[in-house]
Amino acid sequence: MGMRLVYDSSFPAVRAVASFVALTGLAVGCACAAEDASAGGDFDTDGLTAGGLDDGAGSDGGGMGDDGGAPPPENEDEGDFRVPRASGRFVYSASETTDSVAVIDSSTLAIDVVGVGRGPTVVAALSAEGSVVVLDQGSDDVALLRTAASGATTVEIVPSSPGANNLAVSPDGQLVFVYHDVDGPEEQGPGSDQELTVIDVAMEQVYEMTVGAHPRDVAFDSTSSVAYVVTDDGVNVVYRAELPSIGLPDLVPVVDDPAIDPAKLEIQVAADQGTALARVAGDTRVFATDLATGEQLDYGLPAPATDLDIAADGSFAIVTMPSLSGSRFVELGLPVESGATPVVHEVPGEYVGLAHLSPDGETMLLYTTVDPFASQMEVEPGYADSRDPLAATGGSGSSGEGSSTGDASTGGEDDGGDTGAVPPDQDPRQRVTIARRGGGSWSERITLFVDQPVVSVGMAPDGANAMLLHEASAEGAVPWSYTLLDLTKQFPVKKLQMVEAEPGPVMFTPDGDRAVVLLRDDAAGVRRVDLVDLRSFIVDGLGLGSPPEGAGYVDATEKIFVSQEHPTGRITFLDREGSVETVTGYRLNDAVKD
Repeated sequence: MGMRLVYDSSFPAVRAVASFVALTGLAVGCACAAEDASAGGDFDTDGLTAGGLDDGAGSDGGGMGDDGGAPPPENEDEGDFRVPRASGRFVYSASETTDSVAVIDSSTLAIDVVGVGRGPTVVAALSAEGSVVVLDQGSDDVALLRTAASGATTVEIVPSSPGANNLAVSPDGQLVFVYHDVDGPEEQGPGSDQELTVIDVAMEQVYEMTVGAHPRDVAFDSTSSVAYVVTDDGVNVVYRAELPSIGLPDLVPVVDDPAIDPAKLEIQVAADQGTALARVAGDTRVFATDLATGEQLDYGLPAPATDLDIAADGSFAIVTMPSLSGSRFVELGLPVESGATPVVHEVPGEYVGLAHLSPDGETMLLYTTVDPFASQMEVEPGYADSRDPLAATGGSGSSGEGSSTGDASTGGEDDGGDTGAVPPDQDPRQRVTIARRGGGSWSERITLFVDQPVVSVGMAPDGANAMLLHEASAEGAVPWSYTLLDLTKQFPVKKLQMVEAEPGPVMFTPDGDRAVVLLRDDAAGVRRVDLVDLRSFIVDGLGLGSPPEGAGYVDATEKIFVSQEHPTGRITFLDREGSVETVTGYRLNDAVKD
């Protein structure tokens, strides 16, 4: 069933090029955040996106694609879930080589090392303070660790599905899904990646089931009563109340053709709405599926989409459609209803293929990680621009040959031919558009120039600030950089920070006051962490004794911790007042406090 689109092109995009760049003498670095609730913040780690989404443009990210109709694929970084985790005032660090977990009291730095199964890797916090689950990949089991206020830790070993490499914990911390993530670092060995184990921690029960091919993620509703397992075949719906009787949970297809190559599919789940949204690379439709009933609607778009994002509260989704003739995005209200009329918003003069929503859904960053001018294409019959097969549409018109449903024609204004085209002498990766929702109009916008091409975007939990990570510059002694961006002001303040090495993990504190940026270059001997004050944009660099691996946050003591690569284990703790403490040697149960 098709959906009619309504255009809103009554406002222009405001463009502002800021020439002032604030620099400091510190040389530090950054990259995407660890994928962990304790880390805070929201970097573009699109966990429900099919790995290596192929939009038909090859791997270089340049040009408009080989199929003559699809824009090049955007790049969204994935987080690293293999860093220590915090629960209560304790930090838990797994040692794969010693089959143990170090339990570190962040208030006293006292350490207790406990044995678990073989090859512990992933750690996830449960509901109770001082309670975590650890995946033991070498012995195909998980360890449940519970630490008392005194610091004593008990361990319970629970068998799990063979080959699992990831954990997903429900919001109430009572259900643990143990599964093989096809996007994880290990390939599946003998057996099947479709076997999944669910541990009900509260009821002390273990359930096994088979889901769709190649699971990629698990999403939960806010009540923890339903879990949605995202796979290449669709979405498995797992009801908590039915766990004792589920062996083959219902699999709901999320597109109209089950034979579509999963590499071309992106799936996002609005868990509280019980809705799955999906797009297919090169297709001019977005599918919306009711995961309870299986009812499926599709929205015809004016062009192929390159990104699909759902607001944190699940009330709407954003779909971006880049074009050299001027880009567009669509807001889809959720839950979906038959006969709904989503509005198409024009972004004239800009090429934007990605959207990043603030946690409250009121601010959005529009940007791109690809240069559409990087390569040329042969002119396709009927197209006016060899670089952009969509240019002939003038930003409106029919949905194109890729869609069999939906009417993408509009009653709005025509964008006037080339008046909204992207200037060929600019790199779209050096432009970021800030849009504010304002009741759904998204009419308040401003586009900023940044010094280097953007490769990733992160946003603090309070939505007040963003961080842009940049591609290395071919010029200058300090090639790497990132930009701090204040989103609260009408004209945003931005600050460029130069760094010495390729960016590493980034973490925001939950209150949005601070961030840490890790910098590592083993060849150059660089091992640093940036301490960023997000209220003043002042950055202090801290040298580390060992190369940094990941970062986290202990809410109970308001301390940031930075794990480091060290043969016997090393973690540095940073409190709000600037005090620095380091523990080393906990993997040998012989810790030294610095």
